[in-house]
Amino acid sequence: MGRRARRFALILLLILAILSFPLLHAQGDEGLIAELKLFSRAIGAVWEAYPGNVSPRELLYQAVKGMLSSLDKYSEFIDPQRYQLLQISMKGEYAGIGIILKMVGPKIAISAVEPGKPGEKAGLLVDDIILKIDGISMENKTIPDVASLLRGDADTPVVITILREPLHQILDIKIQRKKIEIQAIQDAHMIGKSLAYMRIAAWQENTTDQMDKILKDLKKKGMKALIIDLRNNDGGLMTQAVSLAERFLPKGKKIVSVQSKIEEQRKDYFSSFGKGATKLPLVILVNQKTASASEVFSGALQDHHRATIVGVKTFGKGSVQSIIPLDEVSGMKLTTAKYVTPMEKVIDGVGLTPDRIVENGPAGTPGEDRQILEATALLKKYM
Repeated sequence: MGRRARRFALILLLILAILSFPLLHAQGDEGLIAELKLFSRAIGAVWEAYPGNVSPRELLYQAVKGMLSSLDKYSEFIDPQRYQLLQISMKGEYAGIGIILKMVGPKIAISAVEPGKPGEKAGLLVDDIILKIDGISMENKTIPDVASLLRGDADTPVVITILREPLHQILDIKIQRKKIEIQAIQDAHMIGKSLAYMRIAAWQENTTDQMDKILKDLKKKGMKALIIDLRNNDGGLMTQAVSLAERFLPKGKKIVSVQSKIEEQRKDYFSSFGKGATKLPLVILVNQKTASASEVFSGALQDHHRATIVGVKTFGKGSVQSIIPLDEVSGMKLTTAKYVTPMEKVIDGVGLTPDRIVENGPAGTPGEDRQILEATALLKKYM
């Protein structure tokens, strides 16, 4: 195939890919074809005249990256490495060995070994330095690079070469990867006779399932009131925030309204939980990093006077990003909707104002957590 023929084929494929995108069809924009001609002229000139080697896929990636960056601060191109991590974050599970990594100078070491996971069972220890994975040197690798190599399909082996100080032992350890569920709900425990505390760290596919199990366990321990900590939780799957709100709201109560050009997304969500919502007295802790799905959950319970919100004004991210695959390894995050609370409070750019405004000192400041103290004071009869 000649150079001009290859150029024409490339441009045709790019145009067909863009035209096949369903959101653009939905808009019925007659001017789209004319604008694609300009795009084809630009990409054709690069392909034909640029003296260096160019990749058609990389040209498309860069074009999408630039286009999305012009929209808002949340729309963005997701490269293959981040796309894999995003899928893990949303799904809430991965196949790996259950360790957490850290940098030690130029090298990568183990900062934590999860109890009961394959890494612990194989004998990995905190501060082991990772030299090789399956014979590949980890010199000059980043933490995401190493983490990616440690992940794989469930029940497949990986061989890790580690340096163990201070004995200066070099060991090859073979480990079978296993499916590992990420804990969206962390640090759930009783802090009084009948008062429980939990921190929700992420809104992922298994958040509500984990909550159901933890609530059942805490009730067995005598829980009659609950503190939910959403501080520093920057969001995730809105559908999980809706699902969890149903656990605390009576049937028929509005949870959130989603405003979108896309008919499938434009919707009012109401509680439909058939098993009966819990009537536990509830305090929710928020701060300036509480955002997105966390604001949906908090806003719904605040509007219905179902919970007392304690902390400082939240981040104010009232928009919904859809993850749209571009190919098998990359995608884009596109803002496709906005949401408002049941009482039609606009969150985007505004945030939620707590019922009780309580500020903590800067991170690392010695002293008590004043927001926790306020929460326990509100529920003191359960202490």
